[in-house]
Amino acid sequence: MVNPASLCFSPLIRIRESGFIGLQYQAWARGTLTVDGDKERTVVLYTDHVLEFWVDDEHHFGGDFYAYRKAPLVLHLQPGKHKIDVRIVRDVRAMGAVGEPTAVDGSLLLPDLVEGRLATSLGSISVRNEDKNWIEVIEEPQKITYLHPGGIVSHAILRPPSDKILHVIDPRSSLPVVIGLHGAGVETDSAQVRHSFDEAPNLRGWVLFPSGVMPWSGDDWHRWGIADIEAAVAAIPRWITAMEWHGPGVDTERWLVTGHSNGGQGTWYVLTHKPDKIVGAAPVSGYSSIQAYVPYHFWYEADPRITAILHSSLSDYRHELLLLNSCGITVHQQHGSLDDNVPPSHSRRLSLLLSEVGCPSEYTELPGKGHYFEGVMTTQNLLEFYNNILEGEAADHSVPSSFGFVVADPASMGAKGGLVVDQLLSSGLLGRVKAEFLASTRTWHLHTSNIRRIHFAPATIRNWLGTKIYINGFRIQLWEDVPVSSQWLILLNNGSCKVCCDRGWLRDQRHGHQLGGVHAILDTNGRFSISTPRKAFPLAVQISRNLFQYFGADAEITGPNQDDQPGEGNRISLLLGPTTDGSSQAGQFSPISLDKGRGLVVRDAYGRTTVYGFQEGLGAIFLRPSTADALELVIWGSELSALRHAARLVPTLTGIGQPDFIVFDKGCAWRGAAGVLALGIFDIFWNISEHSVVF
Repeated sequence: MVNPASLCFSPLIRIRESGFIGLQYQAWARGTLTVDGDKERTVVLYTDHVLEFWVDDEHHFGGDFYAYRKAPLVLHLQPGKHKIDVRIVRDVRAMGAVGEPTAVDGSLLLPDLVEGRLATSLGSISVRNEDKNWIEVIEEPQKITYLHPGGIVSHAILRPPSDKILHVIDPRSSLPVVIGLHGAGVETDSAQVRHSFDEAPNLRGWVLFPSGVMPWSGDDWHRWGIADIEAAVAAIPRWITAMEWHGPGVDTERWLVTGHSNGGQGTWYVLTHKPDKIVGAAPVSGYSSIQAYVPYHFWYEADPRITAILHSSLSDYRHELLLLNSCGITVHQQHGSLDDNVPPSHSRRLSLLLSEVGCPSEYTELPGKGHYFEGVMTTQNLLEFYNNILEGEAADHSVPSSFGFVVADPASMGAKGGLVVDQLLSSGLLGRVKAEFLASTRTWHLHTSNIRRIHFAPATIRNWLGTKIYINGFRIQLWEDVPVSSQWLILLNNGSCKVCCDRGWLRDQRHGHQLGGVHAILDTNGRFSISTPRKAFPLAVQISRNLFQYFGADAEITGPNQDDQPGEGNRISLLLGPTTDGSSQAGQFSPISLDKGRGLVVRDAYGRTTVYGFQEGLGAIFLRPSTADALELVIWGSELSALRHAARLVPTLTGIGQPDFIVFDKGCAWRGAAGVLALGIFDIFWNISEHSVVF
């Protein structure tokens, strides 16, 4: 057994200023699997911390990088020796160990479970104090389950308001949700998470620890992870009903969000993407963005147009660019001065950037403290921050008289100041909105950049009614007989604006969860469906296994002609060779198509077509609309090895940055992104944008 975490290569330069990322490397290992006897053996192969490997030259990608052990590979091996080649990647985020606090077990008495329900509603646990000092007995948080939008059962840890709070709070009131996001590789049901707020037993809020489905929160609390946060919050009212709770209610639209390490980074993501929900944020030992945490400068050098598209695809996670969205929200950062996992320079820089965009914040650096220590989430400064926010916070949904915000991807961006951006003029570029209210004339002035379509969030409609609204200097008049939240403001190319109530644009334009790069496929409403030809069935199984391994996602594999009644979820279609595809009901939208006689045809933003003749290693991966609001991810290869290469681009790990489409040949195997034939972004009409690259 080879443990990549234990390997050491010398000399190894330890870059303490860069934190643990300075210790990352990759290498190769070769060995053999020996099957004794004279009969075929079934072998279950666990590949902890391995991303890809080959058994007898058969490629298996995905592996089990985070050591979930949810979906090991099953091999059927003949007697004899079998060669195994392993790509070893040393990633400290995945392999670095963080100790967990220990918990003392007590005696638990619960009624029997009868037909899925507890026979009675009462239980007990004995607690013995063996110390000389008095202790406070706190209520144990509870595990709750709920449906993730992907159609799977997820879980969270919920701690209702304490008995002490029940005696001082009006039971008719509604308290905000205190959301605690766990770090990388930490299980929500662990003692480290369950007891992380024990020193804050009487917060005036509902304490919630979402799981993100997996210990790595799927994708670092991004598209898959934040959907789990929202589902967990929505489950609290159902818990109140099921438990016949008679205390204060919950306001699911007010969040105090905090988190440690990767959860600290997730706090920045939630803060910058759901600002109208956030009443306060406390990132703890968090990194500023994945681009700043891992060494992206080790990538192969490429045409600047290519690297620009890759960075654009990651801009939704580049929190440094989105900090304007946090203005008006109280932020308190905490970091240990000796943190060698996430260096304190991350928090120092974010504190500086916040002040530069006019958003003052609080920053506490703890002398002599490292990345994690017991009580890291309930230090004195954090307790004061929590209590100040929760005790002084009221259900005020008023809009400030002046605000601004930045949008990288409308699919993941919520409301700011009651405004919701639906579409950008140029996909892949940042959109900006600045709003000012003149009380003397009751007039709103909105100034936009790269914004195509916006609407008003229902919660703040009263702030806009009865006012005059100017957008980029043009006066707009809302329809009086149509709800304001059902009216879209469309910014035209000449700078003017019109009001639209027609929903027809939803049929043929990219919107909602269809926006974003290849990672948008994770934003599914229901389980995935994978369509595959018979020859590619093993690849479909690998994709399904990886979705389950890394996201806990459910997927159904079907043949290419078994899609008469597709499900509600997103679909993944594997296509092999020079065959046209009729599996998608919306295939006509795609500017990427197959021509049996010529090859793969790509139509650029100016209507010009480039034909890539069928050759060994030619492949592509791209998005296109499926039924209703769903997406389809097409994976195509001219032959099986090219299809396998394309399938590796299906999102499994965060931070890769796949844009909307990629066309490649076998040169990408050693040149990476520098070897692509075409890549880029689709506009809102599913055409290739002018910023894309087609060689």
